Amino acid sequence: PIGCIPYERDLNPTAGTSCASRPNQLAQLFNTELRSLIKELTTSLKGSIFVYADVYRIVDDMIQNYRAYGFDSGSFACCYIAGSFGGLIPCGPSSKVCLDRSKYVFWDPFHPSDAANVIIAKRLLDGDSNDVFPINIRQLA
Repeated sequence: PIGCIPYERDLNPTAGTSCASRPNQLAQLFNTELRSLIKELTTSLKGSIFVYADVYRIVDDMIQNYRAYGFDSGSFACCYIAGSFGGLIPCGPSSKVCLDRSKYVFWDPFHPSDAANVIIAKRLLDGDSNDVFPINIRQLA
């Protein structure tokens, strides 16, 4: 959900504490088409296995339910300089850094934290067909 990264939230202040809707709509449209393409390629290229990883769904779940994942924030960047969500200026030497980066979904204005990436990887590795389709990465291997 690109509209939920701190950069997009700060760039679209009229959304308030919500995610920016337009970038998310575009990402969802792209993902719908991509999932269809995965099915088509799997059918037309015999012997090939294509896997669709719904990282949008996984990250959105982490943002919406951040406390259930052990995070203190689902919207603010751990490494920040300015902005309501820490998204206006990229992380750099003069940035402030949160005390415990494992408590944030986002590391900087653009990227998930290491802790969030571990959750994403685990769900892609062993997730059900809602996270990764038609099979997960462990089944693929």
